[in-house]
Amino acid sequence: MLERRTKIVATLGPATDAPGVLDRLVAAGMDCARLNCSHGDADALKRRAADVRDAAQRCGRPLGLLFDLQGPKLRLNGDTAEQMMQTGDTITFSEDGPGPGRVIVDFVGFSRLVTERSQVVIGDGVPRFAVEAIRPGEVDCRTISPGRLAPRKGINVTHARPELPAITEKDAIDLELAVELEADFVALSFVRSAQDIEELATRLKDLGSRARTIAKIEKIEAYERLDEIVKVANGVMVARGDFGVEAGVARVPLMQKDTIFRATQAGKLVITATQMLESMIQAPEPTRAEATDVANAVIDGTSAVMLSAETSVGSYPVEAVTTMAEIAEAAEASPVIHGRALSVEPESAAGAVMHAAVNLAGEIGAGALVVPTSTGGAPRAVSKYRQRLPIIAPAHETRVANQLTLEWGVYPTMMGVAETVDDMIDMALETARDFGGIASGTDVVLTAGRRTGTPGATNLIMVREIP
Repeated sequence: MLERRTKIVATLGPATDAPGVLDRLVAAGMDCARLNCSHGDADALKRRAADVRDAAQRCGRPLGLLFDLQGPKLRLNGDTAEQMMQTGDTITFSEDGPGPGRVIVDFVGFSRLVTERSQVVIGDGVPRFAVEAIRPGEVDCRTISPGRLAPRKGINVTHARPELPAITEKDAIDLELAVELEADFVALSFVRSAQDIEELATRLKDLGSRARTIAKIEKIEAYERLDEIVKVANGVMVARGDFGVEAGVARVPLMQKDTIFRATQAGKLVITATQMLESMIQAPEPTRAEATDVANAVIDGTSAVMLSAETSVGSYPVEAVTTMAEIAEAAEASPVIHGRALSVEPESAAGAVMHAAVNLAGEIGAGALVVPTSTGGAPRAVSKYRQRLPIIAPAHETRVANQLTLEWGVYPTMMGVAETVDDMIDMALETARDFGGIASGTDVVLTAGRRTGTPGATNLIMVREIP
Protein backbone atom coordinates (compact mmCIF):
# COMPACT_ATOMS: atom_id res chain seq x y z
CA MET A 1 0.00 0.00 0.00
CA LEU A 2 2.84 2.42 0.78
CA GLU A 3 5.04 1.74 -2.26
CA ARG A 4 3.97 4.66 -4.49
CA ARG A 5 4.34 8.32 -3.52
CA THR A 6 2.90 10.02 -6.64
CA LYS A 7 -0.90 10.15 -6.61
CA ILE A 8 -3.30 9.21 -9.41
CA VAL A 9 -6.37 11.16 -10.50
CA ALA A 10 -8.85 9.27 -12.70
CA THR A 11 -11.70 10.96 -14.58
CA LEU A 12 -15.06 9.23 -14.23
CA GLY A 13 -17.46 8.78 -17.12
CA PRO A 14 -19.49 6.19 -19.01
CA ALA A 15 -16.56 3.75 -18.99
CA THR A 16 -16.50 3.71 -15.17
CA ASP A 17 -20.26 3.49 -14.58
CA ALA A 18 -20.62 -0.29 -14.87
CA PRO A 19 -20.92 -2.14 -11.54
CA GLY A 20 -17.57 -3.01 -10.02
CA VAL A 21 -15.41 -0.83 -12.28
CA LEU A 22 -14.94 1.95 -9.72
CA ASP A 23 -13.84 -0.54 -7.05
CA ARG A 24 -11.34 -1.96 -9.51
CA LEU A 25 -10.00 1.53 -10.25
CA VAL A 26 -9.47 2.08 -6.52
CA ALA A 27 -7.76 -1.29 -6.15
CA ALA A 28 -5.54 -0.44 -9.13
CA GLY A 29 -4.37 2.76 -7.46
CA MET A 30 -6.81 5.65 -7.97
CA ASP A 31 -6.44 8.22 -5.19
CA CYS A 32 -8.83 10.93 -6.42
CA ALA A 33 -11.81 10.90 -8.78
CA ARG A 34 -12.33 13.77 -11.22
CA LEU A 35 -15.78 14.83 -12.36
CA ASN A 36 -15.55 16.87 -15.56
CA CYS A 37 -18.38 19.42 -15.59
CA SER A 38 -17.99 19.81 -19.36
CA HIS A 39 -19.63 16.40 -19.77
CA GLY A 40 -22.63 14.84 -18.08
CA ASP A 41 -25.68 16.46 -16.51
CA ALA A 42 -26.31 17.17 -12.83
CA ASP A 43 -27.86 13.75 -12.23
CA ALA A 44 -24.80 11.99 -13.64
CA LEU A 45 -22.47 14.12 -11.52
CA LYS A 46 -24.52 13.39 -8.40
CA ARG A 47 -24.56 9.68 -9.08
CA ARG A 48 -20.82 9.48 -9.70
CA ALA A 49 -20.02 11.57 -6.62
CA ALA A 50 -22.14 9.24 -4.48
CA ASP A 51 -20.38 6.25 -6.04
CA VAL A 52 -17.00 7.67 -5.01
CA ARG A 53 -18.09 8.13 -1.41
CA ASP A 54 -19.49 4.60 -1.32
CA ALA A 55 -16.28 3.20 -2.82
CA ALA A 56 -14.23 4.97 -0.13
CA GLN A 57 -16.31 3.26 2.54
CA ARG A 58 -15.80 -0.13 0.93
CA CYS A 59 -12.04 0.19 0.48
CA GLY A 60 -11.45 1.64 3.94
CA ARG A 61 -9.36 4.62 2.84
CA PRO A 62 -10.05 8.22 1.83
CA LEU A 63 -10.67 9.11 -1.81
CA GLY A 64 -10.57 12.68 -3.06
CA LEU A 65 -13.38 14.15 -5.18
CA LEU A 66 -12.40 16.85 -7.70
CA PHE A 67 -14.95 18.94 -9.62
CA ASP A 68 -13.45 20.44 -12.78
CA LEU A 69 -15.41 23.50 -13.92
CA GLN A 70 -15.82 23.98 -17.67
CA GLY A 71 -14.93 27.68 -17.82
CA PRO A 72 -15.78 30.05 -20.68
CA LYS A 73 -16.01 28.32 -24.06
CA LEU A 74 -15.86 30.09 -27.42
CA ARG A 75 -17.16 28.25 -30.48
CA LEU A 76 -17.81 28.75 -34.17
CA ASN A 77 -21.47 29.03 -35.11
CA GLY A 78 -23.34 25.81 -35.86
CA ASP A 79 -24.03 26.96 -39.44
CA THR A 80 -20.34 27.40 -40.25
CA ALA A 81 -19.56 25.91 -43.67
CA GLU A 82 -16.69 23.41 -43.59
CA GLN A 83 -13.65 24.73 -45.41
CA MET A 84 -9.95 24.03 -45.55
CA MET A 85 -7.77 27.02 -44.72
CA GLN A 86 -4.33 27.16 -46.31
CA THR A 87 -1.35 29.22 -45.14
CA GLY A 88 -1.82 32.81 -46.25
CA ASP A 89 -5.61 32.59 -46.65
CA THR A 90 -7.56 35.46 -45.08
CA ILE A 91 -10.82 35.28 -43.17
CA THR A 92 -12.99 37.51 -41.00
CA PHE A 93 -14.39 36.32 -37.69
CA SER A 94 -17.70 38.09 -37.20
CA GLU A 95 -20.14 38.34 -34.33
CA ASP A 96 -23.10 38.52 -36.72
CA GLY A 97 -23.89 38.25 -40.37
CA PRO A 98 -22.42 35.51 -42.59
CA GLY A 99 -20.93 36.33 -45.94
CA PRO A 100 -18.07 35.54 -48.32
CA GLY A 101 -14.83 35.11 -46.41
CA ARG A 102 -16.59 35.41 -43.05
CA VAL A 103 -17.45 32.99 -40.24
CA ILE A 104 -19.61 33.70 -37.21
CA VAL A 105 -18.38 33.31 -33.62
CA ASP A 106 -21.05 32.48 -31.04
CA PHE A 107 -19.94 35.12 -28.54
CA VAL A 108 -21.11 38.70 -28.39
CA GLY A 109 -18.05 40.86 -27.78
CA PHE A 110 -15.54 38.56 -29.48
CA SER A 111 -13.80 41.50 -31.15
CA ARG A 112 -13.26 43.13 -27.74
CA LEU A 113 -11.36 40.03 -26.60
CA VAL A 114 -8.80 40.16 -29.36
CA THR A 115 -5.62 42.25 -29.25
CA GLU A 116 -2.95 42.92 -31.88
CA ARG A 117 -0.74 40.34 -30.11
CA SER A 118 -3.46 37.69 -30.27
CA GLN A 119 -3.63 34.57 -32.35
CA VAL A 120 -6.96 32.85 -33.01
CA VAL A 121 -6.67 29.07 -32.71
CA ILE A 122 -9.34 26.57 -33.76
CA GLY A 123 -9.97 23.12 -32.31
CA ASP A 124 -6.91 21.23 -31.09
CA GLY A 125 -4.42 23.71 -32.55
CA VAL A 126 -5.12 24.16 -36.27
CA PRO A 127 -5.95 26.18 -38.16
CA ARG A 128 -4.13 29.06 -36.45
CA PHE A 129 -4.56 32.69 -37.44
CA ALA A 130 -2.64 35.92 -36.92
CA VAL A 131 -4.72 39.01 -36.25
CA GLU A 132 -4.42 41.68 -38.93
CA ALA A 133 -7.23 44.13 -38.11
CA ILE A 134 -9.83 44.62 -35.40
CA ARG A 135 -13.11 46.46 -35.92
CA PRO A 136 -16.28 46.54 -33.79
CA GLY A 137 -17.83 43.11 -34.23
CA GLU A 138 -15.18 41.86 -36.67
CA VAL A 139 -11.62 40.52 -36.62
CA ASP A 140 -9.62 40.10 -39.84
CA CYS A 141 -7.08 37.28 -39.74
CA ARG A 142 -4.48 35.56 -41.93
CA THR A 143 -3.85 31.79 -41.74
CA ILE A 144 -0.41 30.88 -40.37
CA SER A 145 -1.07 27.14 -39.81
CA PRO A 146 -3.43 25.30 -42.18
CA GLY A 147 -6.44 23.35 -41.02
CA ARG A 148 -10.18 22.84 -41.37
CA LEU A 149 -12.96 25.12 -40.10
CA ALA A 150 -16.12 23.27 -39.08
CA PRO A 151 -19.35 23.95 -37.15
CA ARG A 152 -19.14 24.21 -33.34
CA LYS A 153 -15.36 23.99 -33.29
CA GLY A 154 -13.80 25.49 -30.16
CA ILE A 155 -11.85 28.75 -30.34
CA ASN A 156 -8.88 29.92 -28.27
CA VAL A 157 -7.63 33.50 -28.28
CA THR A 158 -4.10 34.08 -27.04
CA HIS A 159 -3.20 37.26 -25.15
CA ALA A 160 -6.90 38.07 -24.86
CA ARG A 161 -8.35 41.03 -23.01
CA PRO A 162 -10.14 40.09 -19.77
CA GLU A 163 -13.62 40.30 -21.27
CA LEU A 164 -14.63 36.72 -20.52
CA PRO A 165 -15.90 36.01 -17.01
CA ALA A 166 -13.64 33.83 -14.88
CA ILE A 167 -16.72 31.93 -13.73
CA THR A 168 -19.61 31.59 -16.16
CA GLU A 169 -23.29 31.10 -15.35
CA LYS A 170 -22.86 27.37 -15.98
CA ASP A 171 -19.81 27.30 -13.71
CA ALA A 172 -21.80 29.00 -10.94
CA ILE A 173 -24.49 26.33 -11.19
CA ASP A 174 -21.90 23.54 -11.23
CA LEU A 175 -20.13 25.17 -8.28
CA GLU A 176 -23.31 25.07 -6.20
CA LEU A 177 -23.63 21.38 -7.06
CA ALA A 178 -19.99 20.76 -6.11
CA VAL A 179 -20.60 22.36 -2.72
CA GLU A 180 -23.82 20.38 -2.24
CA LEU A 181 -21.89 17.17 -2.93
CA GLU A 182 -19.04 18.24 -0.62
CA ALA A 183 -16.33 18.28 -3.27
CA ASP A 184 -12.82 18.18 -1.83
CA PHE A 185 -11.23 20.10 -4.72
CA VAL A 186 -12.58 22.51 -7.35
CA ALA A 187 -10.50 23.18 -10.46
CA LEU A 188 -11.00 26.40 -12.42
CA SER A 189 -10.43 26.31 -16.18
CA PHE A 190 -8.76 29.02 -18.27
CA VAL A 191 -7.33 30.90 -15.27
CA ARG A 192 -5.71 34.16 -16.33
CA SER A 193 -4.72 35.79 -13.04
CA ALA A 194 -4.67 35.43 -9.27
CA GLN A 195 -7.94 37.37 -9.15
CA ASP A 196 -9.71 34.50 -10.93
CA ILE A 197 -8.71 32.07 -8.18
CA GLU A 198 -9.56 34.61 -5.49
CA GLU A 199 -13.04 34.90 -6.99
CA LEU A 200 -13.43 31.11 -6.87
CA ALA A 201 -12.25 31.00 -3.26
CA THR A 202 -14.68 33.77 -2.30
CA ARG A 203 -17.60 32.00 -3.94
CA LEU A 204 -16.71 28.75 -2.17
CA LYS A 205 -16.50 30.52 1.17
CA ASP A 206 -19.83 32.28 0.61
CA LEU A 207 -21.40 28.90 -0.14
CA GLY A 208 -20.00 27.49 3.09
CA SER A 209 -17.45 25.20 1.43
CA ARG A 210 -13.86 24.54 2.44
CA ALA A 211 -12.98 22.84 -0.85
CA ARG A 212 -9.41 23.45 -2.00
CA THR A 213 -8.83 25.42 -5.18
CA ILE A 214 -6.90 24.12 -8.21
CA ALA A 215 -5.78 26.60 -10.89
CA LYS A 216 -5.54 25.07 -14.35
CA ILE A 217 -2.50 26.48 -16.14
CA GLU A 218 -3.60 26.35 -19.78
CA LYS A 219 -3.40 29.95 -21.00
CA ILE A 220 -0.30 31.95 -21.86
CA GLU A 221 -1.48 34.68 -19.48
CA ALA A 222 -1.62 32.17 -16.61
CA TYR A 223 1.91 30.95 -17.22
CA GLU A 224 3.19 34.52 -17.42
CA ARG A 225 1.58 35.18 -14.00
CA LEU A 226 2.34 31.78 -12.53
CA ASP A 227 3.93 32.93 -9.26
CA GLU A 228 0.99 35.14 -8.29
CA ILE A 229 -1.45 32.34 -9.13
CA VAL A 230 0.53 29.73 -7.18
CA LYS A 231 0.56 32.05 -4.19
CA VAL A 232 -3.24 32.20 -3.88
CA ALA A 233 -4.25 28.74 -5.16
CA ASN A 234 -4.11 25.56 -3.10
CA GLY A 235 -2.71 23.74 -6.10
CA VAL A 236 -2.23 23.92 -9.86
CA MET A 237 -2.90 21.63 -12.79
CA VAL A 238 -0.57 21.53 -15.78
CA ALA A 239 -3.34 21.34 -18.39
CA ARG A 240 -1.19 20.57 -21.38
CA GLY A 241 -3.97 20.28 -23.95
CA ASP A 242 -5.22 23.85 -24.13
CA PHE A 243 -1.80 25.29 -23.32
CA GLY A 244 -0.41 23.42 -26.31
CA VAL A 245 -3.23 24.81 -28.43
CA GLU A 246 -2.49 28.37 -27.33
CA ALA A 247 1.29 28.38 -27.14
CA GLY A 248 2.17 25.57 -29.53
CA VAL A 249 3.25 22.07 -28.57
CA ALA A 250 6.96 22.94 -28.60
CA ARG A 251 6.53 25.12 -25.51
CA VAL A 252 4.68 22.51 -23.44
CA PRO A 253 7.63 20.43 -22.08
CA LEU A 254 9.56 23.31 -20.50
CA MET A 255 6.36 24.97 -19.28
CA GLN A 256 5.43 21.70 -17.57
CA LYS A 257 8.81 21.31 -15.88
CA ASP A 258 8.90 24.93 -14.76
CA THR A 259 5.35 24.86 -13.39
CA ILE A 260 6.02 21.69 -11.41
CA PHE A 261 9.21 23.17 -9.97
CA ARG A 262 7.71 26.52 -9.00
CA ALA A 263 4.61 24.95 -7.45
CA THR A 264 6.55 22.44 -5.39
CA GLN A 265 9.00 25.09 -4.18
CA ALA A 266 5.97 26.98 -2.87
CA GLY A 267 4.68 23.85 -1.14
CA LYS A 268 1.61 23.60 -3.40
CA LEU A 269 0.36 20.39 -4.98
CA VAL A 270 0.61 20.07 -8.76
CA ILE A 271 -1.29 17.73 -11.07
CA THR A 272 0.12 16.89 -14.50
CA ALA A 273 -2.65 16.18 -16.98
CA THR A 274 -3.74 15.59 -20.58
CA GLN A 275 -2.91 12.74 -22.97
CA MET A 276 -0.58 10.99 -20.55
CA LEU A 277 -1.64 7.53 -21.72
CA GLU A 278 -3.75 8.63 -24.67
CA SER A 279 -3.24 5.46 -26.70
CA MET A 280 -4.82 3.44 -23.88
CA ILE A 281 -8.21 4.86 -24.82
CA GLN A 282 -8.19 2.10 -27.42
CA ALA A 283 -5.17 -0.09 -26.62
CA PRO A 284 -4.37 -2.25 -23.57
CA GLU A 285 -0.77 -0.95 -23.34
CA PRO A 286 0.74 2.53 -23.67
CA THR A 287 3.40 3.58 -26.12
CA ARG A 288 7.00 3.79 -24.89
CA ALA A 289 6.85 7.55 -25.39
CA GLU A 290 3.80 7.80 -23.10
CA ALA A 291 5.51 5.73 -20.41
CA THR A 292 8.51 8.04 -20.63
CA ASP A 293 6.23 11.10 -20.42
CA VAL A 294 4.62 9.86 -17.20
CA ALA A 295 7.99 8.90 -15.72
CA ASN A 296 9.49 12.32 -16.47
CA ALA A 297 6.60 14.07 -14.72
CA VAL A 298 7.13 11.83 -11.68
CA ILE A 299 10.88 12.47 -11.62
CA ASP A 300 10.20 16.21 -11.92
CA GLY A 301 8.25 15.91 -8.66
CA THR A 302 4.62 16.26 -9.71
CA SER A 303 2.25 15.53 -6.83
CA ALA A 304 -0.19 13.65 -9.05
CA VAL A 305 -0.70 12.44 -12.59
CA MET A 306 -4.12 12.48 -14.21
CA LEU A 307 -6.05 10.29 -16.62
CA SER A 308 -8.85 11.87 -18.66
CA ALA A 309 -10.47 10.08 -21.60
CA GLU A 310 -8.36 7.01 -20.79
CA THR A 311 -10.68 6.23 -17.88
CA SER A 312 -13.83 8.23 -18.65
CA VAL A 313 -14.59 6.83 -22.10
CA GLY A 314 -11.70 4.47 -22.87
CA SER A 315 -11.87 0.74 -23.42
CA TYR A 316 -9.30 -0.06 -20.71
CA PRO A 317 -9.91 2.21 -17.70
CA VAL A 318 -8.64 -0.21 -15.04
CA GLU A 319 -5.60 -1.15 -17.10
CA ALA A 320 -4.81 2.57 -17.56
CA VAL A 321 -4.74 3.17 -13.80
CA THR A 322 -2.72 0.00 -13.21
CA THR A 323 -0.20 1.07 -15.85
CA MET A 324 0.02 4.59 -14.47
CA ALA A 325 0.71 3.22 -10.98
CA GLU A 326 3.40 0.85 -12.24
CA ILE A 327 5.20 3.56 -14.23
CA ALA A 328 5.05 6.04 -11.33
CA GLU A 329 6.41 3.52 -8.83
CA ALA A 330 9.24 2.53 -11.16
CA ALA A 331 10.14 6.17 -11.86
CA GLU A 332 10.33 6.94 -8.14
CA ALA A 333 13.44 4.74 -8.02
CA SER A 334 15.24 7.68 -9.63
CA PRO A 335 18.16 8.87 -7.46
CA VAL A 336 16.71 12.38 -7.40
CA ILE A 337 13.13 13.66 -7.37
CA HIS A 338 13.63 17.16 -8.74
CA GLY A 339 10.60 18.80 -7.19
CA ARG A 340 12.03 18.63 -3.67
CA ALA A 341 11.56 21.98 -1.92
CA LEU A 342 14.94 23.62 -1.42
CA SER A 343 13.97 26.37 0.99
CA VAL A 344 15.15 25.95 4.58
CA GLU A 345 13.38 29.06 5.84
CA PRO A 346 9.98 27.84 7.10
CA GLU A 347 7.33 30.53 7.41
CA SER A 348 6.28 29.51 10.94
CA ALA A 349 7.43 27.68 14.04
CA ALA A 350 5.28 24.70 13.06
CA GLY A 351 6.94 24.69 9.63
CA ALA A 352 10.37 24.65 11.27
CA VAL A 353 9.28 21.72 13.43
CA MET A 354 8.18 19.77 10.36
CA HIS A 355 11.43 20.51 8.53
CA ALA A 356 13.37 19.24 11.53
CA ALA A 357 11.20 16.11 11.62
CA VAL A 358 12.05 15.38 7.98
CA ASN A 359 15.77 15.71 8.68
CA LEU A 360 15.58 13.58 11.82
CA ALA A 361 13.68 10.81 10.01
CA GLY A 362 16.34 10.69 7.32
CA GLU A 363 19.23 10.68 9.76
CA ILE A 364 17.96 7.77 11.88
CA GLY A 365 16.58 5.74 8.98
CA ALA A 366 13.01 5.84 10.30
CA GLY A 367 10.42 3.57 8.75
CA ALA A 368 7.85 6.35 8.41
CA LEU A 369 6.79 9.81 9.47
CA VAL A 370 3.58 9.76 11.53
CA VAL A 371 1.84 13.15 11.42
CA PRO A 372 -1.55 13.43 13.14
CA THR A 373 -3.43 16.45 11.80
CA SER A 374 -6.48 18.64 12.35
CA THR A 375 -6.22 20.74 9.17
CA GLY A 376 -3.77 18.91 6.90
CA GLY A 377 -1.16 21.65 7.21
CA ALA A 378 1.51 19.54 8.93
CA PRO A 379 1.50 16.69 6.38
CA ARG A 380 1.65 19.23 3.54
CA ALA A 381 4.64 20.89 5.19
CA VAL A 382 6.42 17.51 5.16
CA SER A 383 5.29 16.48 1.67
CA LYS A 384 7.00 19.37 -0.11
CA TYR A 385 10.45 18.04 0.84
CA ARG A 386 9.75 14.84 -1.15
CA GLN A 387 11.10 12.67 1.68
CA ARG A 388 11.03 9.10 0.42
CA LEU A 389 9.58 7.79 3.69
CA PRO A 390 5.81 7.32 3.79
CA ILE A 391 3.91 10.05 5.64
CA ILE A 392 1.09 8.46 7.64
CA ALA A 393 -1.45 11.23 8.34
CA PRO A 394 -4.18 10.29 10.84
CA ALA A 395 -6.80 13.04 10.43
CA HIS A 396 -9.63 14.03 12.76
CA GLU A 397 -12.04 15.01 9.94
CA THR A 398 -13.07 13.09 6.84
CA ARG A 399 -12.81 16.25 4.75
CA VAL A 400 -9.20 16.80 5.80
CA ALA A 401 -8.29 13.19 5.04
CA ASN A 402 -9.89 13.42 1.59
CA GLN A 403 -8.01 16.63 0.82
CA LEU A 404 -4.69 14.97 1.63
CA THR A 405 -5.18 12.30 -1.04
CA LEU A 406 -3.36 14.42 -3.65
CA GLU A 407 -0.32 15.27 -1.51
CA TRP A 408 2.87 13.49 -2.57
CA GLY A 409 3.81 10.66 -0.22
CA VAL A 410 0.96 11.32 2.22
CA TYR A 411 -1.28 8.41 3.26
CA PRO A 412 -4.30 9.87 5.06
CA THR A 413 -6.66 7.92 7.28
CA MET A 414 -9.15 8.65 10.03
CA MET A 415 -8.40 8.83 13.76
CA GLY A 416 -10.53 10.18 16.59
CA VAL A 417 -9.54 13.09 18.83
CA ALA A 418 -7.83 11.80 21.97
CA GLU A 419 -8.33 13.18 25.47
CA THR A 420 -4.62 13.60 26.16
CA VAL A 421 -1.43 13.97 24.13
CA ASP A 422 -0.19 10.60 25.40
CA ASP A 423 -3.40 8.94 24.22
CA MET A 424 -3.09 10.66 20.86
CA ILE A 425 0.47 9.37 20.45
CA ASP A 426 -0.61 5.81 21.25
CA MET A 427 -3.55 6.06 18.84
CA ALA A 428 -1.35 7.44 16.05
CA LEU A 429 1.21 4.67 16.44
CA GLU A 430 -1.49 2.02 16.37
CA THR A 431 -3.01 3.68 13.29
CA ALA A 432 0.36 3.62 11.51
CA ARG A 433 0.64 -0.08 12.32
CA ASP A 434 -2.88 -1.09 11.34
CA PHE A 435 -3.61 1.24 8.41
CA GLY A 436 -0.11 1.70 7.01
CA GLY A 437 1.11 -1.80 7.66
CA ILE A 438 4.21 -0.53 9.49
CA ALA A 439 5.76 -3.53 11.23
CA SER A 440 5.86 -3.72 15.01
CA GLY A 441 9.23 -2.66 16.40
CA THR A 442 9.91 -0.19 13.56
CA ASP A 443 11.26 3.20 14.62
CA VAL A 444 9.18 6.13 13.34
CA VAL A 445 9.33 9.88 13.77
CA LEU A 446 6.07 11.25 15.18
CA THR A 447 4.99 14.87 15.50
CA ALA A 448 2.45 16.20 17.97
CA GLY A 449 1.31 19.25 19.89
CA ARG A 450 0.64 19.94 23.54
CA ARG A 451 -3.08 20.22 22.78
CA THR A 452 -4.94 17.52 20.88
CA GLY A 453 -7.11 18.37 17.88
CA THR A 454 -5.84 21.96 17.74
CA PRO A 455 -4.76 23.53 14.42
CA GLY A 456 -1.23 24.91 14.27
CA ALA A 457 -0.15 23.46 17.63
CA THR A 458 2.50 21.02 16.35
CA ASN A 459 5.64 21.64 18.38
CA LEU A 460 6.89 18.20 19.43
CA ILE A 461 9.04 15.68 17.57
CA MET A 462 9.74 12.24 18.96
CA VAL A 463 11.23 8.93 17.90
CA ARG A 464 8.89 6.11 18.86
CA GLU A 465 8.63 2.41 18.18
CA ILE A 466 5.57 0.89 16.51
CA PRO A 467 3.81 -1.23 19.18
